Amino acid sequence: MRVTRWTWSALLSASALMMPIGAGAVDFTCWNPAGAGLASAREEYWTPERIAAAIPDGEMLPILPTDGFRSDREGNLVGDAEQAPIGEAPYKYGGQLVYTRGGHDYTASAQFVADANIVIGAAHSLWKGGLAASNIRFYQGYSGGGGTLYHMDRAAVLLRWTEIADNPPSLAKSQFDYSVMRTTAASAVGKYELAIDGARVDDDVTVTGYPARLNGGEYMYRETARITVQAGTAYDARPHPMYGGGASGGAWFVTADNVHKAVSVVSSGAPDRVYGPSFTQDTADLIAIVKNGCP
Repeated sequence: MRVTRWTWSALLSASALMMPIGAGAVDFTCWNPAGAGLASAREEYWTPERIAAAIPDGEMLPILPTDGFRSDREGNLVGDAEQAPIGEAPYKYGGQLVYTRGGHDYTASAQFVADANIVIGAAHSLWKGGLAASNIRFYQGYSGGGGTLYHMDRAAVLLRWTEIADNPPSLAKSQFDYSVMRTTAASAVGKYELAIDGARVDDDVTVTGYPARLNGGEYMYRETARITVQAGTAYDARPHPMYGGGASGGAWFVTADNVHKAVSVVSSGAPDRVYGPSFTQDTADLIAIVKNGCP
């Protein structure tokens, strides 16, 4: 697997892409994540057994004070996380992401956003410890083992992410924690619209994902959280009753006039809060770059 690091100026000088006029400067790392799964048309890498054995990926914050949130008899937080209606919009735009990184197989969450061939997830899923993920597949509408398989031929993260990927989880780190992937076939179910700086403090957002601690990560869950902090290009929303590995990369969205807009993805969390990036023009530029195939 070949990983190439590019800056916007290098792309322009190489005339590698036809980009929209007015696109800004963004530094990124892009690679072909096809991996072993496409090496043979006769045998797919991701068998049901391999998916079942994959590790739910995630970044957990230290357990923070939980005053003000309801708890059960064992002291666990109780919230409004519930199984999402996976066949309805916008939940059907999402699904389970599976991939290999550092010789281990993982699961996380992702969704179609902005374009019928673009999937967005978490950067910490695709790049960690200096290692890029391969064998990336997206099972749209995943539910109890079922879903529609999409292959990826491009994946990218911000170059800034690769420089801080191994730092402890934090609000500052989360602003770079998203990845962009291109599918070889267009979405058959639709997509989220991309919202740049799409939410504010005190806004309620719906957070989605496949947390392993709820039904083993076999189903998408949703919760309502309120944004309590917006620091730079990162959000802190509370509470987070579906915390746990596997929900990483799941969309935060808002709905207005029947349009579902993705404003962030799950970066890191604890029972009482979840961090995520606020999408920016860099996000839109990176989507355009990946859509056009990278160099």
